[in-house]
Amino acid sequence: MIEINSDFLISKKSKFSNFKIQLRRSFTITKKDLKIYYNKPPVLIQGIFFPIILFFAFTVGRNIEPVYLISGIMTMVLFLTSTSLGPIIFPWETMRGTLERLITCPISIKTIMIGSIWSSFIYGVLFSSIPLIFGILFLSSSLTINYFLIIVAMIIASLVFSSFSLIISAPPTRNPGNTMILQIFIKFPLLFISPLFMPIHSIPTAVISPLTYCLDVINVGLGEVSAFGPFGLLIDVLGLLAIGFGFLFLAFAIHQKTLEKRFQG
Repeated sequence: MIEINSDFLISKKSKFSNFKIQLRRSFTITKKDLKIYYNKPPVLIQGIFFPIILFFAFTVGRNIEPVYLISGIMTMVLFLTSTSLGPIIFPWETMRGTLERLITCPISIKTIMIGSIWSSFIYGVLFSSIPLIFGILFLSSSLTINYFLIIVAMIIASLVFSSFSLIISAPPTRNPGNTMILQIFIKFPLLFISPLFMPIHSIPTAVISPLTYCLDVINVGLGEVSAFGPFGLLIDVLGLLAIGFGFLFLAFAIHQKTLEKRFQG
């Protein structure tokens, strides 16, 4: 007797049921990615060591206000950790031959990418919570903290940065080291044009960086006034959402074009 997969039958019935199946499978990809890649050298370097080095480089010898100290380190850690997993997953899977096996399963390339976004999101939120906890413990007496705003900023920004990381992983290379080089040329300019540890209006070019909008929401959550006026929070959230969806759809389009090239040669 031939067994018919129940998931296949469900997927034929409705698009919503198929969406739920693919979403569940994306969480399986997430579990796999977190288990395999969280301790890989490129992830540790980009996601943990670089934030520590940059934090001291930005702050040593400078008199920085507590609000900018907390928001700056949170935004920087959130950005670097959320973009540390995504760029190495596809090259690593291609090198090991597991990506080819994955795409032959009843799972779409978009589902694989969404699973990678979830894993980067979890990784980023967990590590960016550390400076927030330290800030609350040691500097909370001088700040008025809106935890809801800060958590919303962390969630939205981490998803945006995770989507951005998939664009970096799009080149069809088998060597994870190649994406590390690409990260340096793309990620660090975004950091340096962002007003980390200083008022946003001090760097006019900051508006082109998604980090700025995350930083502004966190600043407001720490008791500051938005740099974009009375509708600043709305501008921040809508800006992050627009940039995030733009990154996501661009990543989908590029990966669809480069997928076959990963298995050539």
